[in-house]
This record gives sequence, structure tokens and C-alpha cells, in this order.
Amino acid sequence: MRIAAILILAVLSAGCAQNPVPEPFPQQVADTWVAHFAAHDAAGVAALYTNDAQLLPPGMEAVSGRASIQEFVARTNPPDAPKIEFATIETLVFGDYAHRQGRYSVKGPDGAAIETGKFIELWKKVDGRWLIHREMWSPDAPPRRPATDTPSDESA
Repeated sequence: MRIAAILILAVLSAGCAQNPVPEPFPQQVADTWVAHFAAHDAAGVAALYTNDAQLLPPGMEAVSGRASIQEFVARTNPPDAPKIEFATIETLVFGDYAHRQGRYSVKGPDGAAIETGKFIELWKKVDGRWLIHREMWSPDAPPRRPATDTPSDESA
């Protein structure tokens, strides 16, 4: 009986020893994305996405493929665009995929937040490189309604 228990423990511990330590989230790639975005380098940003990546922006159709992502970033992040700060809340790595969830804050010229929101990303390891595969974000507040003209009480 004692030998059977020792054998069971040996088999179980051998199985545990073969499980690899999870790889850490590729934070250096996320930091590179932020640097390219802050520099308004649309090509540098787009290079950090898979060829078949998709952006899922709020209130818009999906943006599919690296070339379309580069065009989208160039159009929506001109040199005079407000600064955006990012904060990661959670990261998980599972094999060749990783998940990142976080918050963003768009800052006005005075440094005050003019928009806050959340984002979620699915990363994929391709040929040994971590790249963003899917990305979605949304603001915390609904979009501002356009001002409407109110009819005047004056008669013509």
C-alpha cells in the first residue's frame, strides 16, 4: 500500500514538472505600440498587428487588415491629436494567444481628461512575434449629441 502511494505521488509530480511556466504578457510590444502612436507613426503602429487583424472601433464598421489599420491610424491620429494615456488592468497568456484589458484617457491641452474608456485586445504569436490580432474599445460616456437649432418664436 505504501509503495502504491509513493508511485502515485511520483507520477503526479512528474506530470506537474512537465507543465511549462506561462510566458509573461509581451508588455514591451505594448509599450512599443504606445511609443509609435504617440509619435503619430501609423506604419509603426500597423506593423504591430497580424496581417488579418481587426480593429472594432465604437460606432463604426470593423477595420480589417494591416494596410487598413495603418490608414485608420493615420486618419484618426494626426500630429495635432490629443494625447492618450493607457493603463493595463489585466493580462492573460494562454499558449500562442494573450489577452489584455485596460483603460484609456484622452487628454486635452490642459491635461484634463476629455474622454475616458476601456479597451480589450487579443494578441497572437506569429512566427515567434507577439502581435495584436483583435482590438476593441469604447468610451465610458455616450457620444455627445449634435447641437440642434431651436425654432425661434419670431414671426416673419
